[in-house]
Amino acid sequence: MKSQNYDIWEKRIPQFAFILAILLAFITAGCSPHLTPGERRKDIQYIARWAKDYSPFVELNERVKGCPSYESLKPKYVKLAEQAQSNEEFLQVVYGYFRLIGDSGHFYLIPEEYLRGYFYAYLLSKNPTEISWIQFHEASYWAKLFYQNIASVRPPFRIVFEEEEYFTGEPWRYKGITIPAGSKILKINGMTCSAFLDRLKEKTWLRNYLFVAREWDKLKKRLLIVNEGKNFRGWQIDFLLPDSTTASTFVPCRKWSLRTGKTDFSDYSKGNCICLELGEDVGYIRIKSFLDKFREMDGRKIRSFLERAQGKYRKLIIDIRNNGGGSHAYFDNNLIRPLIRESIRYTQIAGVRRKFVAETKPSYLDTISNNAWIVTKEETEPPEGFKSDEWIFYEITREFAPSNSYNFNGDIYILIDGGCGSAADGYATIVKRTGFGTGAHVQFMGRSW
Repeated sequence: MKSQNYDIWEKRIPQFAFILAILLAFITAGCSPHLTPGERRKDIQYIARWAKDYSPFVELNERVKGCPSYESLKPKYVKLAEQAQSNEEFLQVVYGYFRLIGDSGHFYLIPEEYLRGYFYAYLLSKNPTEISWIQFHEASYWAKLFYQNIASVRPPFRIVFEEEEYFTGEPWRYKGITIPAGSKILKINGMTCSAFLDRLKEKTWLRNYLFVAREWDKLKKRLLIVNEGKNFRGWQIDFLLPDSTTASTFVPCRKWSLRTGKTDFSDYSKGNCICLELGEDVGYIRIKSFLDKFREMDGRKIRSFLERAQGKYRKLIIDIRNNGGGSHAYFDNNLIRPLIRESIRYTQIAGVRRKFVAETKPSYLDTISNNAWIVTKEETEPPEGFKSDEWIFYEITREFAPSNSYNFNGDIYILIDGGCGSAADGYATIVKRTGFGTGAHVQFMGRSW
């Protein structure tokens, strides 16, 4: 006969096991792995093999964007990896090679908080990745190291680049010194701006990052963007103020912030969706993100805004400039179905690597295919230049049906720019392809189509 204490212990075993796993997670996450030159070489070879077998973009990047061949560069990066003197230096090498391979698509190192969430899902037997639990913590180590040593930083003000010179985009104050908007940056850490940029390429992690012209142009325009290591705090900058006087002060860097000097049009804390009446018959909707957490709340806000107008708007401006994307369900529920009066269809050709299809879970393939909108999907001949034994192409027809219509029946204008990505690009593409049905006028601003 079991004792009462035995019964209690038996019931507590799963709880103790869970707590032990959590403790082990935090212990192992702090461990610093030691990689041999051979192991570092294998990591670079793995990335190259993944690109060859699975990536749909690397060939297109070389053909269309003029990116260097990742295959021809592999020996260089293998050698750099083997010669790395620390984990930090090895990570810089890997990032340089990974950045070249990830020049298109969703390229980023998974943050530590995401990995922690995946680990908890793993403990609950909901992990779709089939990764062993210890790998999550090894990945956490590298994620933390990346954000300490490589991830971008920003100054506490915008940088305005005009005619090869740099100016502050808004006023800024630090320890009693005021730097007005329009102040010119003369020197950074005692160097001219051009000399500072040259040093970044030669002395920081950028030395392992192979730039194509457009990438260097981006960095050049932003100027103060490179994290120079774990102990990096900012820059000593000399300014020429608008009144022709000079000032020198330390400028602290800000990690993680994509934009400073926030306004209602860029700050999520002031709401993701802004609805304004620009004129008697013109409505304006600004949407900063398509993240799913905003979907229902923003949908109610847009509906209320258009209901109050009682159908008087003849023009509706939808502003998604600098929208990095999020959930396709966001624009499906809020910006397509309620704005159409009849079903719309469009057809596209999509291609993936055969090896990727063969070795990926069907459930995940369904997720990335957005099957909710697919009417037909048929295999078709690959375009010229794509080998049929390596690629599989589909002709896909998608359809959207009207649902919960808004009180609006005018022309639609879409504002986009180069800051749009992912689901925001998907939304713009759908609107461009379909025209939103009869009577809708769609205009794209700030980007060439």
